[in-house]
Amino acid sequence: MVDNLLRLRQICLLANDLEWASGVLCAAFDAQVIFRDPRMAAGGNLTNTHIRLGDSFLETVCPSDKAWANSTTQTRLLERNGDCGYMAIVQIPDVAVASRSMSQQGSKTGIVSGEWNVCSGTPGSGLSGVTSGRYQLGELLLKKDGTVSGVNVQFHPRDFGTLAEIQENWPGHDQFPRNKGTYYPAGNTWQNDVDARPHGNVTTGFAAVEIAPREGEPAAVCQNWVKGLGAGCHVDADDPATLHLAGGQSMRFVAPEGGRTGVVGVDLFAAPGALRRFSSIDICGVTWRLVDPQPR
Repeated sequence: MVDNLLRLRQICLLANDLEWASGVLCAAFDAQVIFRDPRMAAGGNLTNTHIRLGDSFLETVCPSDKAWANSTTQTRLLERNGDCGYMAIVQIPDVAVASRSMSQQGSKTGIVSGEWNVCSGTPGSGLSGVTSGRYQLGELLLKKDGTVSGVNVQFHPRDFGTLAEIQENWPGHDQFPRNKGTYYPAGNTWQNDVDARPHGNVTTGFAAVEIAPREGEPAAVCQNWVKGLGAGCHVDADDPATLHLAGGQSMRFVAPEGGRTGVVGVDLFAAPGALRRFSSIDICGVTWRLVDPQPR
């Protein structure tokens, strides 16, 4: 049985123009920007926005002039692909276990990057006084009363078809739907709006992500995720390139078409009772599809 915590929580896009891309996404999905990471901006190479789609988060990142001058990974990817899908982020129940198992898949490259965060307070109380540090493979997430904490760990696209990230946050990350627990990538104030507006009139969140590996066969890359994530995720024998997560979500691995690789498609659960504004739409090099509402 799939652990209820094992969910596709976030998709990250890479764009040449942050404000234009964010504006188009907000309009298409009837959502709004809820967070811009000041620590990312302070680094000088990237700026970002986060949009909340029900229980899911859509991030867009954009390189700065400094990044273009230095020819970073992100600028080279934009030169090759234009606006595109960049990363898939999965919430896991135990980062100590999953970080080890993910690092042993494929080429066994290990961690690309990882960070822990901890702050006094509760979900929704902000991030004043947050501290962070480099994550060490196999470390447990600190869980202390009166604090909010989180860990993110990233792994190489060659092994997972796209830049892959796992997340464990605490507390409150186990309650679905209408989650209001800790989720560090999107800040720590978005929780205060969930009751007033659980979701917009287009979608309640991600149903699936479609990943076209640049290297490796789709079914083999899917197995890297299955073995790396654990926690009860599974594939069906008659469909070895689709991984099933909690909440009716899935990850599909497909052969590249037209040179597009990485995150190439996202299925969105349609908002119940709302008029469907589109069946399929292409934005930022990703095909977005509305599917039947999330099962309850």
